[in-house]
Amino acid sequence: MEEKELIDRIRDGDKDAFVVFVDKYKKKIVSLCYSYTSDYGEAEDLSQEVFIAFYKNISNFRGDSLVSTYLYRITINICLNFKKKNNLKSFLGGLFNVHKEHSLNLDDKTYVRQCIRELPEDLKNVIVLYYYIGLSYKEIGDILGISERAVEGRLYRAKQKLKVNLEKGEVVLWSNKGTI
Repeated sequence: MEEKELIDRIRDGDKDAFVVFVDKYKKKIVSLCYSYTSDYGEAEDLSQEVFIAFYKNISNFRGDSLVSTYLYRITINICLNFKKKNNLKSFLGGLFNVHKEHSLNLDDKTYVRQCIRELPEDLKNVIVLYYYIGLSYKEIGDILGISERAVEGRLYRAKQKLKVNLEKGEVVLWSNKGTI
């Protein structure tokens, strides 16, 4: 079933179509929520809130962007509201895949998470969406309401800040998109 047809069926109240939609996106949404909470149980709860919000607001989706872009924007908003409400700082776990020839010990992983946690929110968001979720600059721009050029600039600044801080701890990271 094509995505447009799936969305139309959800709009018409087809619960089976909604189940198909949730199954399609659940893993990515839970992962994105986890990157903000670092707690799998909380991530599961937040992902349920995301899908409920999506279902309730499906009429607001105009189709100007990909449905995934709309869904990721809802997810980020819910995660940020969760952080504010609970006065939590973001704790991004599992953001980078360690290169096979390298391994991070627990202290290194803790240090990496600390460095990411200390990034300003606007830089942290592009790191999560690009490296963790694997979105393009255009998709990130659509979600955050900024240009592709701004995404590129934020990503560059975020990587530079991380690189400096990680080098202090002598940690070298690899992601699925290259070294930091």
